[in-house]
Amino acid sequence: MRKLVTILVLVLVVLVPLAGCSSTSKVDSNNAQVTYKLRIYGTESCIYCQRMKELSVEMFGATNTIFAEINPAITGTEVNLQKFCFLGSVVASVGCGAPTPIVVLTDGDDHLLALWIGYVEKSELQKILDNTSVGRPIYWPSDAEGFIPLPEDKANEVREVLGLK
Repeated sequence: MRKLVTILVLVLVVLVPLAGCSSTSKVDSNNAQVTYKLRIYGTESCIYCQRMKELSVEMFGATNTIFAEINPAITGTEVNLQKFCFLGSVVASVGCGAPTPIVVLTDGDDHLLALWIGYVEKSELQKILDNTSVGRPIYWPSDAEGFIPLPEDKANEVREVLGLK
């Protein structure tokens, strides 16, 4: 009986810390915990925007999910629409004609990590997380087959317009 209790205690000591592990954070090269924020530019009526928002809340939590409604009739301002149009010009060269949502991934310190159009599945989002770095933001332009490094001049424009680092 004593052996069984000892084994159970050892199992709990190993498994309890692992229970908190998730894809919401990772350890960087300095062994520091990295958290993520997702900014979703879209509309409440867009099913893909809502699905992206739900996945973000699931993976990163509500406080790290920022939904930016772009419809000025709802928000009373064109600020989010202007940001959406700018991002649409970066990713798809179509400005305000880009499909929704446009998604911006940052770390917890608001460093730009990735930019894309549309909903991505959880497994795809995990691949994005695994391939991001502060020094090399990535994006998926509309004319490409996948993520590529965001040119530095465009990355700097995105940072400036969105108030990121």
